[in-house]
Amino acid sequence: MLQVVQEFFDALQAKDASRLRAIFQPGAQLTSGRPTPEGYALRQLPVETDAARYAESPDAYLERMWAPTVQIEGRIAVVWTRYDFHLNGKFSHNGTDCFTLLKTDRGWKIVSAAYSVEPGPQTENPAGPPH
Repeated sequence: MLQVVQEFFDALQAKDASRLRAIFQPGAQLTSGRPTPEGYALRQLPVETDAARYAESPDAYLERMWAPTVQIEGRIAVVWTRYDFHLNGKFSHNGTDCFTLLKTDRGWKIVSAAYSVEPGPQTENPAGPPH
């Protein structure tokens, strides 16, 4: 499971929409929550929309996880992890990712992902800033 989640982070950094779509089950939803001046905002997008948005963006992305927890029962798994996100080489935010995966005949696929966006002054990642 962790290798699938890491592949997601690698494909995001490479801005490779086809790799992103291959990791997810078609139609999978990505849900985010973030504080805004108007209150806590939720956003849901199908993976196909999110993958295209990242691939077409001129921005550079780096997302790193640490302290993941994996739970597996048969063909279902959950990966829960802290992460930090860097945009164009600068720290953007920390948060928590929760990936739900199902094992298909083609291997493990992410069927949903939810994440929190937690702004802060610096990364909480024990590894420190990226090198």
